[in-house]
Amino acid sequence: MLPNAPSRRAILAGAAALPLVMGLSRVSFARGRAWMGVELDKSDAGVLAKRIIRGSPADKAGVKSGDLILSVDGKAMTAPREVVKAIQDAGPDTDVTVKVDHAGSKTDLKVKLVEHPGDEEVLRLDKVGTFAPAWKGVKAAKGDVADIKKQKGNVVLVDFWASWCSACRAMAPVLNDLHEKFGAQGLKVVGLTDDEEPAALKVVDKLGIKYAINVETSVDTLRDYSVVALPTMFIVDKKGVIRHATIGLQSADSQAAVIKKLLAEPA
Repeated sequence: MLPNAPSRRAILAGAAALPLVMGLSRVSFARGRAWMGVELDKSDAGVLAKRIIRGSPADKAGVKSGDLILSVDGKAMTAPREVVKAIQDAGPDTDVTVKVDHAGSKTDLKVKLVEHPGDEEVLRLDKVGTFAPAWKGVKAAKGDVADIKKQKGNVVLVDFWASWCSACRAMAPVLNDLHEKFGAQGLKVVGLTDDEEPAALKVVDKLGIKYAINVETSVDTLRDYSVVALPTMFIVDKKGVIRHATIGLQSADSQAAVIKKLLAEPA
């Protein structure tokens, strides 16, 4: 864990104690809300578009990461909450005009808002089809899968979990089964947690986890993978590309179907 950095528990406080229920409630809450697909931050000159979700309305309209959002439908924006309110007031299936400052050039962009698709679909839009980011600050506590970039040629199931997460513990038998069934065929299963090693290994021993476990995962890695709930899982192909992403409890059959397909592909 990075010194002075918030832990994953802090990032997800109150939201991931029961991730499956949390995931469903977040999707339900999202229904009907307008969505632009921009991670916002404060800026002295406007509102910073810190990150744009791939395939989102903002992405399609040409908003770029690092742009300053100056106004929405002619109303000046000075704080992220003002942009959020303007988008929600406009509603889904509405065109809004967003004035941005891109490297000193001011442009009006027409953004077609849509209904929020839910966290899992946002995760897939943003990550599926991209190369799996490098893991930062991880420590191998069990097994030898400490570097995703050294796993080319293998299919890798990456499970973001925590020792205090009940749904994560419920997933362990499923992941054990996948590890045992497909490990000899080239599947690597690895759990990433920001727990310290003693706490993680206590749960590993209690649950009889047989797959690799990395601990002390950095907040940067959680952000790189856009982890907002636990468990969050990715399946990475032999070329290092994320091909599947899920939030919450998953069945062995649903994960196995993806794994079989990827194992059959050439390296």
